[in-house]
Amino acid sequence: MFDSFLQRLPSNSEKISRGASRGSRFNSTEMELILAALDKSQAVIQFDVNGNILNANENFLQTLGYTLTEVVGNHHSMFVEQGYESSNEYKDFWATLRKGEFQAARYKRIGKGNKEVWIRASYNPILDKNGNVIKIIKFATDITQQVLENADFDGQIKAINKVQAIIEFELDGTILNANENFLNTVGYSLGEIKGQHHRMFVEPELAASQEYAKFWQDLAIGKFQAAQYKRLGKGGREVWIQASYNPIFDPSGKPFKIVKYATDITEQIIQTADFSGQISAIGKAQAVIEFELDGTIMNANENFLNAVGYSLSEIKGQHHRMFVDGNYANSAEYKNFWEKLGHGEFDAAEYKRIRKNGDEIWIQASYNPIFDPDGKPFKVVKYATDITAQVVAREKASRVGA
Repeated sequence: MFDSFLQRLPSNSEKISRGASRGSRFNSTEMELILAALDKSQAVIQFDVNGNILNANENFLQTLGYTLTEVVGNHHSMFVEQGYESSNEYKDFWATLRKGEFQAARYKRIGKGNKEVWIRASYNPILDKNGNVIKIIKFATDITQQVLENADFDGQIKAINKVQAIIEFELDGTILNANENFLNTVGYSLGEIKGQHHRMFVEPELAASQEYAKFWQDLAIGKFQAAQYKRLGKGGREVWIQASYNPIFDPSGKPFKIVKYATDITEQIIQTADFSGQISAIGKAQAVIEFELDGTIMNANENFLNAVGYSLSEIKGQHHRMFVDGNYANSAEYKNFWEKLGHGEFDAAEYKRIRKNGDEIWIQASYNPIFDPDGKPFKVVKYATDITAQVVAREKASRVGA
């Protein structure tokens, strides 16, 4: 294959003449060896000055899926998308080559069966001793897999960019770029933050701390960081984010920048703080105990423990039945009580329970199934108030009235 390929190249005398006139470092034998080496590693094809195919090597034929007889004599336009061959851009491409001007770029080409092929290629005009273009040789590398991978990565990054706040930093924390989601989150324009340091988003005390210095030192040596972070937006507005700081590595494995992907969770944090505050307030006033769906005790607050006279270690992992009398604990009514709670049904009433010392305690209580995001109950929380004194007084009044 390559012997015939070389025969179509300019003669040795032409090459020597051109080489001498251009001060070439290679003689004809060396040139042939160089071309033979290129033939092994590159997809090579030859055209006349009008773009008609003269020859092609095995690498080229395998890349495009054709045999030599299927391509020789046809025009280069057989490898381009339909309609492109009549464009001014394509006509100018060949006109430029006919003038002897080199062309190199990444090209999309069409192989046999309409297979899309991407190549990194150079189109090289070959001149005779008079400087006239006599043919074009193209050297190409198949980069289809790389282009598809890059397209995949690019698509994923664009998708992430739509939903995440993204900002890029130098290894020292200097801001390189940020997307609209990030700018909207912190309330700045890109011009206001580009070239500034990340410390503009943190409180002064944190910015001056060893903890903050170590944070950037770890990132600079390639250590990933992820957590919930409190940040400051424009005007000192408090912003909470769920974020990851990702060192990006060059082909040698050396980090060269940091990309942060973040989600604004300020609303959730405020809501959680609100819920936490309310629960804390309830816990100060009410006896609170938590159960698995089957009635196994998970936790209890001090008010509950004081009411029943137990320590937490004495009840955790035990079943709720320890607080009721034996007959009730073994009844169908009690079994049905926990089955209903396990199915997510709320229950509230006055209940008689038994303290550690065996005394009765009366409580006004609600048993509240707690649901996960899918609407499935996963535990039961009981809020209770000790009403023993009121029940005793009520019973005494009832006996006196009788």
